[in-house]
Amino acid sequence: MRTLRISIAALLFASAAHAQRATRPASTDPWEVTELTNRPSLTLELPALNTVRAARAAAFEVRPVLLVRCQDRQLDVFVSTGSVLDADDMVMTPVRIQWGSGGSGGSAAPTDSRWSRSTDSTSAFAPDPRGLLRQLASNPDLRLEIHPSGKSAELIHFNARGLERHMSQIEAACPPGGNGDGRALDQVYAEVAVDERAEIVSAPPLEYPLALRHAGLQGRVTVQAVIDTLGRAEPASVKVVARPNTAFDESARAYVLHAMFRPARVKGRAVRVLITVPVNYRIE
Repeated sequence: MRTLRISIAALLFASAAHAQRATRPASTDPWEVTELTNRPSLTLELPALNTVRAARAAAFEVRPVLLVRCQDRQLDVFVSTGSVLDADDMVMTPVRIQWGSGGSGGSAAPTDSRWSRSTDSTSAFAPDPRGLLRQLASNPDLRLEIHPSGKSAELIHFNARGLERHMSQIEAACPPGGNGDGRALDQVYAEVAVDERAEIVSAPPLEYPLALRHAGLQGRVTVQAVIDTLGRAEPASVKVVARPNTAFDESARAYVLHAMFRPARVKGRAVRVLITVPVNYRIE
């Protein structure tokens, strides 16, 4: 299984080795824009206005970076924090968003959301990247409250002035309706086609049908299901494709429906995937 690790160092290395054009920000533009030639790609980087402590016991601080990335016509907006982020379900990390008082797109009231983590758990991906960009272009004053693991919440402040000047470039690289929009979210990938496969991270106790236990029947039930981008089995997709006895079906379906999965990923983005889940019944 391949793993995708998102880090600023990796992005900067790629920029140095393969950049077609790296535009350093002018004095009035805090964004750094990089285009790559080895693979059509556009990346915008914006350092935070403040620093945060790198780790629980670390004496040094790091400056988070907000990134806008368009690769293979897929749009991602994410923040690289430099800290391992906490997760409320092993997959998603809580993020509180607060916009500044100015601009037509923002509100001073904070809103709570859940962003997916990168494989190394130090970056958080916005669930609606294009919507966030539209909001950011009209109201550049953004504050994100994140939750590093084992630490109290940290507030990251960004001033995204100048983003509106780059929106046409982003739209050209990742046009609306491309792979980064709703049609991609509807796509169901085959298990062999993803970079990171869906895996169970927590599940309820398996209920062994009493009649089958008393009869000494055991074996493997194979359940097929589509796992969504939040790590849950889609109820309409769950079906039993193989079993030693049909009386196992209800228990096996309930097990998969109530399990929590680490979502499958393609290029760092959580995707829907069709998988088979083996459910083993053994009498101890």
